[in-house]
Amino acid sequence: MSLASALLPATAHERAYALITAVDSLGTGCFLTVSVVLFVQLVGVTPTQVGTALAIGGVVSLFARVPLGRLSDRLGHRRALIAVHVIRGLAFPLYLVVHGFAAFLALSVFVLVIDGWESPVRKVVLYAFAPPADRVRIAAYNRSVYNLAFAGGSLLAALALAGDRLGLYLVVAGNAGSFLAAAGFAGRLPAELRLPPPPTGPGPVSPRRYAMVGLVLGSLFLCTSLLSIGIPLLVLADFASHRWLIGLAMALNTATAVSLQVRLARGCDTVAGSVRAGVAGGFVLAASCLLLFLSDSTPAAGGIALLLAGVVALSIGELSASAATWGLGLMLRRHDLSAHNQSVWSMYISLPQLLGPMVVAWSLHALHGAGWLAIGALLAAAALALGPVALAVHERIERDVSGAVLNDSMAG
Repeated sequence: MSLASALLPATAHERAYALITAVDSLGTGCFLTVSVVLFVQLVGVTPTQVGTALAIGGVVSLFARVPLGRLSDRLGHRRALIAVHVIRGLAFPLYLVVHGFAAFLALSVFVLVIDGWESPVRKVVLYAFAPPADRVRIAAYNRSVYNLAFAGGSLLAALALAGDRLGLYLVVAGNAGSFLAAAGFAGRLPAELRLPPPPTGPGPVSPRRYAMVGLVLGSLFLCTSLLSIGIPLLVLADFASHRWLIGLAMALNTATAVSLQVRLARGCDTVAGSVRAGVAGGFVLAASCLLLFLSDSTPAAGGIALLLAGVVALSIGELSASAATWGLGLMLRRHDLSAHNQSVWSMYISLPQLLGPMVVAWSLHALHGAGWLAIGALLAAAALALGPVALAVHERIERDVSGAVLNDSMAG
């Protein structure tokens, strides 16, 4: 077997899905890297206004996912996926013509709502062709593709930032083009993407139980704010003469994700395996906070080594939590793999993340170094809670299965 065949997906559908992921994330990586500079220089808004608009857009996007998921189920998933990418391709160039906060707010909210629509629809398209046993593996593979292409987009954007405004225009045009290309690739998918018929047995777990698992698991994704906010704050406060560590931390995170995501997702095609991954990921995240706390009080090279070790642990914990999210999202509602259901799960997972930037920034500002210990304790508590909550749901499913089998045997 050649190296290329070992790295590429096995089926045509998997390759098409991975290509959509790569093109999409390449453009996204380009745009997000230059977005703040573009908003301030071209749109004419302040950094505070940028943060306000993105926060409002994030909240609106979160609660728009469920009705948009229902719409996707009515439209058809391939058609919805094409529509999402076409709308994104047409919307992003508008950043070059809007000016002022009101127009920027309206456009940002719209773009974030469409971005939030894309992920659940694309997951359902994946599930339509992937055998149940391979769904988590393929999701993990595509996350690796996403991270690798995103990093490539960021490098291209760095070149644009070194130039004048023309570079910003080219990035926006390239991002729009990537979405339109993704729409074209999605159009090559089969016209009818049909999910396999639901298996016999019990119905899905109750929304309340489903929400509990999602909210607890979502709490582990404070780690995203630790990487984007916590690490830069730590470097600026304690390693100010080594600001290059921020870039190195991001590169380490990407390299870890690309190399380990598929491996860490193994075993997450069952509820028990997903719970183990989520719990382990939570404790690794807590350990990363301890390492980052110790780096604060360790001098010179030792402190840098602890910082980088903390970044690697943070990345591994995030990868394990992501794998648990895919596995539990599938197995706890195996009778309902619609876009509506995936949107509901995405909303539960994302709700705690809305508080992430505030929790991380406040903890590290008010508690200083001890803030890392407080955040680590919170992550450990979420990991401890995940096992009992998710396994209780699993036991409920098993009881329902046993009851269904018993009723069938008695009816026979």
